[in-house]
Amino acid sequence: MAAKRASQPRRSVWLTPEPTTRGRRGAERGSGAGHLDREKIIATAVRLLDEQGDAKFTMRALATELDVTPMSVYWYIANKDDLMELALDAVAGEIELPDPAAGRDWREDLRSLALAWRRTMVAHPWAIRSYGEYLNIGPQSMQFSACAQAVIARSPLPEAERPAALSAVFQYVYGFTSMESRWLEYGKEAGRTADEFLEEVAGSIAQSPEIAAGGGLMERHSGHSLGEMRDRDFDRALDWLIAGMCAGLSD
Repeated sequence: MAAKRASQPRRSVWLTPEPTTRGRRGAERGSGAGHLDREKIIATAVRLLDEQGDAKFTMRALATELDVTPMSVYWYIANKDDLMELALDAVAGEIELPDPAAGRDWREDLRSLALAWRRTMVAHPWAIRSYGEYLNIGPQSMQFSACAQAVIARSPLPEAERPAALSAVFQYVYGFTSMESRWLEYGKEAGRTADEFLEEVAGSIAQSPEIAAGGGLMERHSGHSLGEMRDRDFDRALDWLIAGMCAGLSD
């Protein structure tokens, strides 16, 4: 699917006029779409994506959940790619943004943004996988970007270096959260909690000396839940990143 998108570039839904008359025509034709609107379709899509994952999600399954025909959904949203973009932006709207009037240090607000982005993406594992597939220029995503830029603008970093600083932080969050979300999904697919799945993996490693010799998973897991380990590692590396930005700069 990604290869097809790369070889056949498509316009973002945010760069395409919204089909504002489609829904009305669908209702008039008795398509069953009279009780629908874009917001309801998007909210249902997000819920289904959370429950089923993006691999199993289809427009037909969405229509079934909405109790309408697939064509009824297409009156409002042209295709699955458009719907995924809309759903991603809805998720971006869940990210808690720091209050610029609170008077906090820029580093605290940058850390808060990174934590909020991670928390939201972990709640929607499909979203982190889809992030690299779309432009993410919807209103909620742009509000998040504007907030991040406003935060870094309060730093002592030279203006020319601020984009690189934001990129370093959020590329780190993206990579960390991608792995974190996938690990949680492994457990879910196996019918286990994340910690139960980790115990199973650690037990298998312990029985394979050639693997355990280069691991350390057992030692790191001892006495800590997977969530605690993840939080500790995430916070520590994030602190290093932000400290590195400020190296050699005065407050």
